[in-house]
Formats: sequence, structure tokens, C-alpha cells
Amino acid sequence: MANKPQPNPSDKPTARRRRLSRDARKEEIVLAAVELFSETGFDGSTRDIAQRAGITQPLLYRYFPSKEDLIEAVYEKVYLDRWDPRWDAMLVDRSFPVKERFQAFYEEYTQTVYDPVWLRISSFAALRNAQIHDWYNHVVQEMILKPLVRERRVELGMADEFLVARDALEAPWLMHGGLLDYGMRRFILKIDVSDDTSAIISQALDMYLMLTQSKMEAAQAYT
Repeated sequence: MANKPQPNPSDKPTARRRRLSRDARKEEIVLAAVELFSETGFDGSTRDIAQRAGITQPLLYRYFPSKEDLIEAVYEKVYLDRWDPRWDAMLVDRSFPVKERFQAFYEEYTQTVYDPVWLRISSFAALRNAQIHDWYNHVVQEMILKPLVRERRVELGMADEFLVARDALEAPWLMHGGLLDYGMRRFILKIDVSDDTSAIISQALDMYLMLTQSKMEAAQAYT
């Protein structure tokens, strides 16, 4: 009678896929995509994402029929899910000066976005000119920068107008972009910069407030 083959001690049983609800499985796939895209950019493959999530590529496509669908889910996870609804009211609360409101906002906001994963995905999106970058710019412009322009106008005694001209957004974009650049230099590039985030935010806001003050005074002098 032939001897029964003995198991090889080095052989390990194949891990069985965990049973998850549909929502939990989608969340797992999105987190794997966030992780991969933050390391390799948006050219990372769905095959690699599936491998990180511990599933097959065909199963991934049952949850996200295309890579663009997955990119949109990553956008929601990284950008929209981090937006605190309290900030909407905070930015337009005229019982506080504009500087105080936006200082408080940016101190909370930077705690959210000064995250290596967030900063890397933002950079990769800009380089790839991905739609995710356009979506993010729209959120920043509509939810942060336009309110800043409107609220500053009112504080300076100007008309309370809803419309904000394109040119009026350039200075706020420079301020906002400068704060993101500071985060990149500090947390990604590891450059020796000030670790006083509150002071950096205050300086950035002061520059914008001084600019708007001087422009208003110049306009009054001209008239």
C-alpha cells in the first residue's frame, strides 16, 4: 500500500476572503485605492487595488464598473468626507471679525488636510490634471474663498453682493495655495520650516486683509 503523502510544513493554507457587507466591502476597496493612489498617483491599476483589498479584479468591477467611478469615490472619501458641516456656519457668522472666523476655520481645516495621504493625492491630481482636482478646486472656491471675499467686503463697509468676480479670487487663491504649500514643505518634503501652524495661518490672513484694506483705500482716494 502506497504511503500517504505527508503535508509540507512550509505549506500555508490560503487565506479565505472575509465575508463583508456590500457597504463594508466598498469601503475596503476605496481605502485600498486611496492608499495606492497616494503612493503611485492615479495611474495605479485596478488590479493592484484589488490585490490590496484582498479581492479579485472582476469582483472589484462589481462594485465600481470603471476606474473613473473608483476615482470619484476616492474624491468623496478624501475631500468631501473631511469637510465639517460646522464650517459653513462658522465662515459667515458675522458676530465675529473675519480674521477670527477664518483663523479658527483654517486651524481646523489644516488639521484635516496636513495629512501625507491627502497632500500626496492632491499633488498627483494636479499633475495628472484629473477631474478630481477640478472638483476639489470647485469646493475650495465655492465653500471657502468666495465666502471670504463676501465677508471681507461687508466688514469693509462695501455692498453685500453675492457675485464674486474672477479677479477677486486671485488673492484668496494665493493665500490658500500658500497654506497648502507650507503643508507640503513641512509634512511631505520634510523641509525645516516653522512648526507654528497658527502663526503661519495668521500671517497669510493678515496679508490678504491688508491687501483688501489698501485696495479699498486706494479706490476711495481715486474717487
